[in-house]
Amino acid sequence: MKPLIFIVDDDVFFQKYIASVLMVNNYDNIKSFNSGELCIRNLNLSPDIIILDHDMNGMSGTEVMKYLKAHNIKVPVIMVSGREDKELIANVISLGVHKYFKKDGMLVNKLKEYFSKNYSQTFSMI
Repeated sequence: MKPLIFIVDDDVFFQKYIASVLMVNNYDNIKSFNSGELCIRNLNLSPDIIILDHDMNGMSGTEVMKYLKAHNIKVPVIMVSGREDKELIANVISLGVHKYFKKDGMLVNKLKEYFSKNYSQTFSMI
């Protein structure tokens, strides 16, 4: 069964870009949300993984992680952000973030490596 992937980012272009990379690689069970609040409202769908932006309008990625931790919701989270703040990274990892990837030219390669290691499907580049 294909994993249910949540993409949570207030940048619709980024959502579509990551979704297209995943879909080309046969990861097509994707739900995209433009806010942390919408992600939380849809947790009843039981995502297998969440790709979560940090800096969003409304709830930040940190606030989403605090919610998940407070409600003992255990789902792997890959946080993506343009920020390289070591204190922020340490904080979100302490809240349960599985991986923290910078939004840069290496992001797709990092996602490829992550999915190749953690899911049985192969992952190719677009």
